[in-house]
Amino acid sequence: MKKLLSCAAIMASLTTQAGLTIDLSKDKQSIKAMTGCYEIVFQSTETFSDDRNYEHYPSYRSGALEWIFVDEEDSKTINLQHLLITPGDYIVKHWRQKWDYESRNVLDFGGFANWTNKSVSSPKGSWVQRVYQVDDSPRYECSAPWIHTDKKSYWECDANAPLPRREFSVREDYNILRRGNRHELTSFGHVHDQNNLKVSRSIEGIEKNISMEKSYNTYTKVADSKCMPAVVWWNAHKDFWHDAQDIWEEVLYSGKDIKFNFNKYGSKLWMKLFTLDDKLNANGTYDSDNGRAQISSIIKDHIVK
Repeated sequence: MKKLLSCAAIMASLTTQAGLTIDLSKDKQSIKAMTGCYEIVFQSTETFSDDRNYEHYPSYRSGALEWIFVDEEDSKTINLQHLLITPGDYIVKHWRQKWDYESRNVLDFGGFANWTNKSVSSPKGSWVQRVYQVDDSPRYECSAPWIHTDKKSYWECDANAPLPRREFSVREDYNILRRGNRHELTSFGHVHDQNNLKVSRSIEGIEKNISMEKSYNTYTKVADSKCMPAVVWWNAHKDFWHDAQDIWEEVLYSGKDIKFNFNKYGSKLWMKLFTLDDKLNANGTYDSDNGRAQISSIIKDHIVK
């Protein structure tokens, strides 16, 4: 017992000296610190490949103005919504990240538009980041603790994901992006730093590494006033998307596996939901019962039985 106590005391001392803390209140502060109006720069470049004859694809760089805000929260969940503001103040509903404290499950992407509901091995003190696409369909999820030192606050975790939108329509040589994600607060805002691996997985589960990729997305804070058109837009459309999120929640987490056909009948699921949102909000009033029925029909029609 004395040896155990001694080891515990030593570990506590080392942690204190290193300035390392795991603190729930700091976790929440760090997640919420990623909100605001941002000028974003997205950058990605392929680095190494096991295949000497591999021809690297061109590097990617783009920018955007984005409004990120806490849409909903409770004691163990923080829901951050992203909205893009394009030239002319046209608003595009962008991705969403939901942070769940000590959650016991994550969706793991297995390729072929298939996700498996898996148990988290060590949920204590950890946050599951659930990342959803523009239509609130699944993208990737991962569980890890936020880490705080004297100089840094960051969260990092590896997760399997579908191809990014920038490559989805132009690449067929891989079907899983194994993301090495790191979200870190900075003096100017925050960064999403990624060390990714492009993987081709066969239907039998055999994997081949295609290439590595470095991605570095910077979020630089600007005046909130620049993003006010997004605030106005969300107030008019949020009821529809809250209903959509409720239905997705029921669909995604009620069973073990789920598979989608996102392009059924030649029409993309996200496009159907975006069109329905515009239609049901056209006259300024939204009927939730009618909306939920139509949203549910669209989503469930794209599930592969």
